[in-house]
Amino acid sequence: MATNFNVIYDVESDELQGKTVLVFLKPQNPQRNYLIHAWQVLTGSAGATESFSYEANIATDVTSTGVNDNKIVSGRQQLLPGQLLSAVSPNGLSPKLQPAATSLAQTKLTPQQCGVINQTNPYTQFDSNWYVNDKPVVTMPYVDTNMTVSFEYLPNFYFMVATPPMVGQTYIVQNFSDMTQYVMPITATEVNVTLTRNQGLWTFDFAAQ
Repeated sequence: MATNFNVIYDVESDELQGKTVLVFLKPQNPQRNYLIHAWQVLTGSAGATESFSYEANIATDVTSTGVNDNKIVSGRQQLLPGQLLSAVSPNGLSPKLQPAATSLAQTKLTPQQCGVINQTNPYTQFDSNWYVNDKPVVTMPYVDTNMTVSFEYLPNFYFMVATPPMVGQTYIVQNFSDMTQYVMPITATEVNVTLTRNQGLWTFDFAAQ
């Protein structure tokens, strides 16, 4: 079930100059070296309403380095909580993802987690990338041989006003302390988010229906 978010810019026209609204999804138990992506980058103007949709579709791929330091990205796979994918290197080629045995998934993951295990041979280190609704959420770097990384998140949304991110720019876990957290009701199909600014402070107000 999709939930629509409508961000209402109740601000003066000059206040958003050089600013965007960023929305993040926070992985459970993030490590300090995780690279957090702005899940939504909103560029509305004063008086505008900008919408985006949320659905709990999780996908993953892995990024490795080729012989000439070129970046190789595996095919992206959708998966459900409780599922584990194995990264293998067929005939010594770059890593590809395939389903791991259910018994292995049960030993490595909780029913709420998705995961990837590095079973490449010859061994290849890679970064594990996770997406919700096909938009990047987090990159977990330096996945070593036989290491399992797991991904789980709650449908909590983190809003902040910031300068537009550069292409490929990521954030660190500590940035979440500067954001406004919104815990979405499970039954919500529509959420109105009103952005205002008062005495220099940005405020997000939420109304779900």
